[in-house]
Amino acid sequence: SNIQRESILPSEKAKAYTLKYEALKHQGKKSGKSTLDQVGEAAGENSKKVQRYIWLSRLSDPLLQMVDEKRLGFSQGVDLSFLSKKSQQIVADAIEKSKCMGQSAKLKEYEKKNELTTTVVRLILEEKNVHKRKVTLKMDKLSQYFDDRYSSEEMEKIILHLLEEWKKTQEDIQ
Repeated sequence: SNIQRESILPSEKAKAYTLKYEALKHQGKKSGKSTLDQVGEAAGENSKKVQRYIWLSRLSDPLLQMVDEKRLGFSQGVDLSFLSKKSQQIVADAIEKSKCMGQSAKLKEYEKKNELTTTVVRLILEEKNVHKRKVTLKMDKLSQYFDDRYSSEEMEKIILHLLEEWKKTQEDIQ
């Protein structure tokens, strides 16, 4: 109902949706729609989003504050909401100490297997994400250098050859 505010914190939405959900669930009225659908309809959200906010409300206060401060992403917060309170405290402490956040989904998996320890949390949070790099060159940009006579394979071969030459000049400079 506080819709006039420009930005509403995730924690505020989470608590509001949880309260509304619980109130509707205990009314006993059946409208043919699920309670989540009713809450979502009233708020202008879909039921899945409402459900995620309700899960978010299960986060410990330190983790919920990190979501509000955007130190943790919304999806990461939802993942962490499935951890036990003890595990959430371990994660919150580790995030505070390391000032980094790694794989929340991985933390959730270790929790399911009952293998989440302080050491495991620290290792996961400090893990470096190695992304496979991919470069895509659009034809409209390449067409100014290659006419229609060149196949994709020929263009790639020429580009790689030119990059090899460039690499040699870079090594000579250093």
